[in-house]
Amino acid sequence: MKEEDILGLSRHFEIGGHTLRHLSLKELSHYAAWEEIQGSYEWLRSLLGKSPMSFCPPFGEYTARHLSLIYETGFKVVRSTELLSTRPSSGAIPTTLQVYDHSRFTYFKHLLKRGRLQNLGLWCGSGFSSDVFRLLDHYLEHLMAHGGCLHLWGHSWEIDHYRQWKRLEKIFSVISHLSDFSYVENGQLSKTNSPVI
Repeated sequence: MKEEDILGLSRHFEIGGHTLRHLSLKELSHYAAWEEIQGSYEWLRSLLGKSPMSFCPPFGEYTARHLSLIYETGFKVVRSTELLSTRPSSGAIPTTLQVYDHSRFTYFKHLLKRGRLQNLGLWCGSGFSSDVFRLLDHYLEHLMAHGGCLHLWGHSWEIDHYRQWKRLEKIFSVISHLSDFSYVENGQLSKTNSPVI
């Protein structure tokens, strides 16, 4: 993506860091990980004319040491790729739903791998659904009753490759006019008490 395109998007959306070369932080030395995080922060600050607020480690791979580096660099929010969650955990804010389809097995495997038994119980309430619209309804109902955050995410290349743009538009039509929710960018998450999307 060209820098002028990123700058154009930044007029309407928050632009966050993701390293300079999309490398797994876990596979880098301490110094190389710092260079990727710091370089991403400085490049975005220079391009956007303001400090970026959020960061998502490539592949969702990071350690506590990486979280410290990310926050020390100046990022205020770290997003993980942990799915089916509505609450922050381990210094990074997890996600709820991905536009890309996952099987029940994939959801189950990831919840067990991360030891997220509370999230497994919450997912159970959906009937262990893998349908994104059933899950969307389930998590919206949960958020209305208990608060938290619905975070929908997807890689644009996946959405494009699997022709999921219409699905994304349909999801947006479901969530775009919910009066009891606040709609915030990642950098604003610490500033609201109502359920957020």
